[in-house]
Amino acid sequence: MMSNSVLKRLGLALAVGALVLVLAFVGLEMRRDFERVRALRQETAHSYRAREELQTVFSLMQDAETGQRGYIISGNPDFLTPYQTAIRRLDRELPRLRAAYASDAAQSANIKDLEDRIADKLAAIREALDAHDQRGSEAGLAVVSKGEGKAAMDRIRVTIDRMTEIDARALAALTQRVEARSRATEMMVTSLFLSLIVVVAGATLLLVRYVATRRKLLAEVRATAARQEAIFDSAIDAILTLNPSGTIETMNAAAARMFGWSAEMLGRRDVSVLLETADRDDAGLMARIRAGGADATGGLVQEMIGRRRSGEGFPVDVAFSPLALPAGVHLVAVVRDITDRRRVEELKKQFVSTVSHELRTPLTSIAGSLGLLAGGAAGVLSERASRLIGIAHSNSLRLVRLINDILDVEKLESGQINLQLQPLDLRDVAVRSLDAVRGYADELGVSLELADGPSAPVLGDGDRLVQVVVNLLSNAAKFSPSNGTVEVVVIPEARIVRLSVRDYGPGVPEAFRARIFTKFAQADGSDTRQKGGTGLGLAIAKEIAERHGGRLWFESAPGDGATFHLDLPMTLDNSMAQTSDGPRLLIVEDDPDAAEVLRIMLAQDGFDAVIATSATAALEAVESETFAAILVDLQLPDTDGIGLIRALRERPETLETPVVVVSADVARGRARGRSLEVIDWLEKPFDQGRLRAAISAVLERLGRRAPIILHVDDDPDILQVTAETLSGIAAITSAVSLSQARQVLTQMKPDLVILDLGLPDGSGLELLPELGSGRSGVPVVVYSAQDMDGALSERVEAVLVKSSASLADLAHTVRRLTFTPQDH
Repeated sequence: MMSNSVLKRLGLALAVGALVLVLAFVGLEMRRDFERVRALRQETAHSYRAREELQTVFSLMQDAETGQRGYIISGNPDFLTPYQTAIRRLDRELPRLRAAYASDAAQSANIKDLEDRIADKLAAIREALDAHDQRGSEAGLAVVSKGEGKAAMDRIRVTIDRMTEIDARALAALTQRVEARSRATEMMVTSLFLSLIVVVAGATLLLVRYVATRRKLLAEVRATAARQEAIFDSAIDAILTLNPSGTIETMNAAAARMFGWSAEMLGRRDVSVLLETADRDDAGLMARIRAGGADATGGLVQEMIGRRRSGEGFPVDVAFSPLALPAGVHLVAVVRDITDRRRVEELKKQFVSTVSHELRTPLTSIAGSLGLLAGGAAGVLSERASRLIGIAHSNSLRLVRLINDILDVEKLESGQINLQLQPLDLRDVAVRSLDAVRGYADELGVSLELADGPSAPVLGDGDRLVQVVVNLLSNAAKFSPSNGTVEVVVIPEARIVRLSVRDYGPGVPEAFRARIFTKFAQADGSDTRQKGGTGLGLAIAKEIAERHGGRLWFESAPGDGATFHLDLPMTLDNSMAQTSDGPRLLIVEDDPDAAEVLRIMLAQDGFDAVIATSATAALEAVESETFAAILVDLQLPDTDGIGLIRALRERPETLETPVVVVSADVARGRARGRSLEVIDWLEKPFDQGRLRAAISAVLERLGRRAPIILHVDDDPDILQVTAETLSGIAAITSAVSLSQARQVLTQMKPDLVILDLGLPDGSGLELLPELGSGRSGVPVVVYSAQDMDGALSERVEAVLVKSSASLADLAHTVRRLTFTPQDH
């Protein structure tokens, strides 16, 4: 008999052996289970790739069909590009598809069927293309309308759907078998471990954890596969995943189509292969991506340049989003091609340019012609005709303002307006604005007052700031009571300059204040008829103010008027730029109002004038600088004008300087100053035509001939009105096209060219190279309804926009540019 110890040892050995066998068996089953799971994963990946190849083949057939239809409908060979690309790619994709299903007899038969159906579809496409090329688009459309191509495409879709369904069923069956086997293994292992729970408690715990983990992994695999399949199959935007270092990990089919790269080609390559910033300096963005991941982008949309495999760049919007993974925070980049949006923006820009030219040009002719008629250019009109002409002129100017406002809003919104910033005095802007509005205010019976104060230096675009202040003044006058007053105050403060316009009208209604600066805003719909206006002025003014780094705001109490404030940053340099670089004249006049009127009249013809209020101040001025001519009043506070002229003739530097007497006592002065070589004697009051004639005599005294100007414009009305305006200033030669202008240039060299941009045989800018450059080149003034590219502004001396710039502004510019300082 065996002893107890032997039995114990045998029992222990048996137990140990049983335990080893159990553990070995369990280990073997676990290994088999892992292999089954691994096989399931491989089969899932294989099935996904095969279905992706099927979808790629179907997409290529769709591209081929789209290219065929676009070419047959439009006749544009560019539409054949998708068709040709699809043909080439099908030659690569079909072998891959056969290889993917080589081990599956049923699917191989389906592949053969699919290839036959694809051949039928391509034959139908080629038949339609041949019919189009040989017999025309109607023949091609007739072939398409027979429906053979559609039927072939439907059969392709049915075959692909059948193959996809077979794959899905096979994958589902395999998954069910693996899961069933896994459940059986789980039950067997659990029962074995329960029988040995005392001995192998720890192993049982390990097995339970393994089973739970395995279930979780299987669930995650199924969920991840479902999510990826849904996303990749439905997304129309390109989707990229980037690892923390900024390299590409995955991309969807839309990305492959967009960039022309496959996922295999771009695996682990830097994202800069596909994306770069608009200024081609992508180092900053890529560095932020690598250093900070999603936090660096803030989750915002970034406009960038996409780069196709061919090297072609195209604009894209890219949205970066964080993706937290065990390996670190990755990025998901959703890329959208915005080429079409850019094309729409360009069309919008071209529309604005076309409207500018086609509306502004005739309106300029109408307004200019009516203005000349109202001014007596065609002779004295009857009272009734004069009143009708005045009504027409007023309403044409109103229509010009409306179109200008609408175009200004559009340009401000699209960023097409470039401000010409230069140092200026905001008080001068206020004076110019008051002069522009005073006639309108007088019609309403409203007086305008500018409070005295110091200079107010700012950096700004003078014309645009005048536009803002004119709008504020016209609004204030419009809503002021009859015999009311509009007060203007310009005050330099600590760091800003404030221009305030105060009226005593009804004020701004409380309900209207929140939208007063919005487009087309009106406090009351009836205001449009009662007060006039489009509701665009304040919106434009606010945008211009903000473009200057300032702001436009208001204060108002119901029934107590309103005060609008324009705040602009003060410049540290108080020096003001000269208002003109034309001929510089000296006005000697002790009456400040008369002197200012004279200065404004001269400025309209391109002259820059300095005012001296006494003979002493005049003599000090001629010591410090040279003047083209001197205009002298005979009644001065410290001496009479004749004495001043004698003093000027005794000085070598002013011995030959032309002098024009401007006085209310010309007869007595002429008798005393016969020997003083005065060019002309103007008796107050005088009109601008008389002053212009006197200045022309000054220029003749300086030995200057009338400048020759070539005016190139396709609108004969503009040519005629401009010639009338510049009569007495220059000799005008007109050309209505580029070819005619070139012919004129072969016969003469003008002193100045006035150039329209929109000509029947091309852009006026094409003439610039033929006009030379530098000192030997012919000065150019662009006078057009179209805006000119800022990059070309260095070649032209001035840019005037029709209807925004008056004919007086054009005359001023011509006078300034045709004057040569060496003449005096």
